[in-house]
Parts: sequence; C-alpha cells; structure tokens
Amino acid sequence: MNKIEVGILGATGMVGQRFVSLLEHHPWFEVRWLAASDRSAGKTYGEACNWRVRDPMPKAASELPVYECKPNHAPQLLFSSLDSKVAGEVEREFAQAGHVVVSNSGNHRM
Repeated sequence: MNKIEVGILGATGMVGQRFVSLLEHHPWFEVRWLAASDRSAGKTYGEACNWRVRDPMPKAASELPVYECKPNHAPQLLFSSLDSKVAGEVEREFAQAGHVVVSNSGNHRM
C-alpha cells in the first residue's frame, strides 16, 4: 500500500515534534515535508530542531529539509501545530492554495 505524503506546519515546536514522532510508523501517512519559522528554514530538521520528545528523532525526519510556512511544493495533506498567533493566516493561505489542513490551533478548530 502506498502511503499518503503529509507535511507538518510548525514542525520544530513541541507539538510539531509530537506529530513527527506519532506519524513515524503510521500505516497510512508518511511525513515528507516539514515547515517552521524563517530561523529554521533552509536547515535539515536535525539541525533546526531542539528535539524534546522522549522517543529518538526519526532518522528519516532528521534528514528532511525544513521549509518556510508557504504553500510552495507542500503535499496535499498537512498537520498544523502552529501557535494560534500565526495559525489563522498561515493555515488560511494553505487552504486557499488547495491544501487540506488539519489544525491543532483554536483558530480553525471547527
């Protein structure tokens, strides 16, 4: 079975790290795209992330590049762990570009 490629918005934060950890062996999803703040963009996830989850950082994730939170080249399905201060605008931008965004923020939790 081919897995569905997914991305994580806010991947370097604590909730984003939890998403990365939980999705590591998911039977349907494969994390292929990670986005975070401008400070992290351009680095690998292993370089950009101060890993705090008890389980080790997944090797596949550690080697992925971190992108800006812009819809360019993002997969169709995204999990968002963005802080509510920025989630509203960023998640709306992705949704308007045709992405499906599953949000952990209160901004679009309906």
